[in-house]
Amino acid sequence: MKNPSFLTFLIKTVSVRRNFRAKCIKNIHERKNFKQRGCFEQEGGRSMVEMLAVLAIIAVITAGSLVGYSKAMRRHRLNETITQVALMTTNIRSFYGNQDSYESFDIQTAVKYNMVSQRMLGANSTLMNPYKGRVTITLDKAVQGGPEKTAFVVTYRDLPVEACVGLATMDWGLGEKVGLIGVSVGADDGEPTFPRKPSAYFAENKQTRPLTMTEATMHCVGSDPQASRSVVAWKYF
Repeated sequence: MKNPSFLTFLIKTVSVRRNFRAKCIKNIHERKNFKQRGCFEQEGGRSMVEMLAVLAIIAVITAGSLVGYSKAMRRHRLNETITQVALMTTNIRSFYGNQDSYESFDIQTAVKYNMVSQRMLGANSTLMNPYKGRVTITLDKAVQGGPEKTAFVVTYRDLPVEACVGLATMDWGLGEKVGLIGVSVGADDGEPTFPRKPSAYFAENKQTRPLTMTEATMHCVGSDPQASRSVVAWKYF
């Protein structure tokens, strides 16, 4: 938004021009002096100044509105992503709650039993996130050296760095009820493994914790300071 003094100047300019015109009209009516039509000869240029001033004011207001709309849309997409991940992971864990593994899991099953939001469905049985990037769900071991397919990994690709930072700094919860093993983030430079190296979500004592803003920014950008897209993966047992 431009400096308020700029808007004040434009508004005063329009006001002065209008007062000048009103004075001319009053003089003509009261004195019947048609030489006053010189006022209107000058008004042609002044009307153009008024019009430009009004257009400038509209442009300033519109620019401010667009900035506000853009921020609102970014917040909406981030909130939608958080909701998607929370509901999807809860649904998958609840569906397989009485089983020892996720061996029978696949995307078709997830869609059939509404484990994923219908809004996520893309072409050819693919899943899409609110940023139009791919979503994949793969199976893994819950613990290193343990049985296969005892955990699943939800990966959101092609995310803006800003969204990656927002997701990485969020507290996703801990404990048996939540089932979160960890969150891995990085620049979107290829199909991720879990956890990405260096792992972005584990403290030295292996207790899961959200990243700080500085840590999140560093990991979401990765080794390329010009990176504009990121990937985030959540692992649950």
